[in-house]
Amino acid sequence: MRKLLPSGVGAVLIASSLFMATGAAAAPGADSSGFKTSQPSMLTGVKAGVGITPLLTVGDVLSSGYRYEAIPDGIAVRTRGQGRVDLFINHETGKVPFPYNSVAPTAANGENDFDNSQVSRLILNQKSAGVLNGSFVIPKDYGYQRFCSNFLATSKEGFDRDILFTNEESPDYVLRQTDSWPPALNSPDQKEIGLVVALDVQTGQHHPIYGMGRHNHENSVALPGFDDLVVLSGDDTFTSGPLTGVFPAGAVPSQSQLYSYIAPNTDALLADEGDLWAFVSDTPGVKNYYDVIPNSGTVVTGHFMKVPKDIATGLKADGTEVKAADFGFPAPPSNGSWQTDLRTVPPNVAGIDGPQWVLEYWSDINNVFQFVRIEDIAYAKNQPNTAYVVDSGRGRTPAQSLDTPNFKSTNGRVWKMVFDPNDPTKVTSLTVFVEGDDNPVKTVTEVHQPDNIETTATGLLLTEDPGSSQQFPAGSTDPAATTARLWYVPFSGAPEVVVKIDQSADGGPTDVDGRPAGNWGAWETTGIVDASAAFGPGAFLINIQAHTLWVEKAPGEDNNGDGQPDFTYKREGGQLLLLNIPGI
Repeated sequence: MRKLLPSGVGAVLIASSLFMATGAAAAPGADSSGFKTSQPSMLTGVKAGVGITPLLTVGDVLSSGYRYEAIPDGIAVRTRGQGRVDLFINHETGKVPFPYNSVAPTAANGENDFDNSQVSRLILNQKSAGVLNGSFVIPKDYGYQRFCSNFLATSKEGFDRDILFTNEESPDYVLRQTDSWPPALNSPDQKEIGLVVALDVQTGQHHPIYGMGRHNHENSVALPGFDDLVVLSGDDTFTSGPLTGVFPAGAVPSQSQLYSYIAPNTDALLADEGDLWAFVSDTPGVKNYYDVIPNSGTVVTGHFMKVPKDIATGLKADGTEVKAADFGFPAPPSNGSWQTDLRTVPPNVAGIDGPQWVLEYWSDINNVFQFVRIEDIAYAKNQPNTAYVVDSGRGRTPAQSLDTPNFKSTNGRVWKMVFDPNDPTKVTSLTVFVEGDDNPVKTVTEVHQPDNIETTATGLLLTEDPGSSQQFPAGSTDPAATTARLWYVPFSGAPEVVVKIDQSADGGPTDVDGRPAGNWGAWETTGIVDASAAFGPGAFLINIQAHTLWVEKAPGEDNNGDGQPDFTYKREGGQLLLLNIPGI
């Protein structure tokens, strides 16, 4: 049972950046109408000629009362006529604390967001890029957790109406309501996270599509060019290392898979009448990430195999959620190689059993290709039947052991997957397009843990989410020291940095966390998306997640009954920006 602390315990701190935009927005046709943030840019240009326009900063409040919320992530763009542009923006918030100390939780060692995940809809002036209004098309009331990237499927991908896919990235159990965590252990009302949610943009209706797979979804991306609708999604697992305790040592060196959901039409997809398919290698001796040696030129062929419907949905016939015992599978390990339940403490720590574990175990015993940690996916704009798949890798340091006898994953990869033009279940080639594992972490010329991706006619744009092994103390004089960057990787030629994050606001007047400035690299670039249809050639939108800048904090709840908060609520900083990148 949730127990709130007395109102006198602690005070809410709110930074001066939470302010009200004064005055009503001008008519949409006016060139200068719309709100723009007064806060400085969180990006600095590196590539010559790049234009940077900050639009909204977390904590900005419009005259309508809408507030730009914390941890902004995936962005989708839709032009709607009359000089207006719709943006759909995920907020990767959640009520499951992270980090959290299950044994002795305190306000000092645990953190949590104020709200469940939400999706914003912003209306922008197409001429000024000013924000005319904002609202939440998926509000916090539904208890969704950690929406990461999103994708707007349209007629270009074969849909008969615009459908936004947004994706949960977490393995925990919650209640699907505003007060979502913690549910009681074995509560009949608890549900495991890890869903794809589809929003019909025209009607505003949204619902989860269970058959698109129960795993940590970063994104779900529709591919054009096939008779059926084809949507790719990868498992952005929190446990990217080897799975031990249920398989022989080394048998499962990584735990991330690539899935495809195929349905005949939009109505069938929304009714969950499609099928989930998992990628399997047909190349002898190549079953996972580590079988593809850096710079080996390995070409993998393969196919997608159908996932049984009950394993894909994670649901029994009566609608309750599956567990390992329902299929005769072993219980998940509790040794940390699989995510453990935050509600359990030693000596009774338990691995999270449920739909995600069932899908993972099924993939392992069926020889599904194991990536390390799939993040985003994007299809090529001028290469038919081709998708680029981001794998952020593990960020292993020189002091750490090899992941397998072959090598260790350091900076991550971008894979190039080419499909049979007549059959989306057949892969004619899987190759490494961007190889980061041929150099150690902190190599300044490598992309540090690629995260989100956008394609252009001439190359790729890649954001970075540098892990702790890629970070530097603030103000470091190390020649390799850098904050997170946005890269342009041309199909032909040398990669270059487009912009990098400016973390100077960390510890400034808008920061209330009371801590020293965080490491360079603790903030991430994210959500990069082509906005040229709305704002002209070279236009892109991007979000910054400023994890070590808090614009608001408050004492958390006391769920263990010791009279003290179990964590601190925080509203992390961030910013939405419009970029103009010439020549790509």
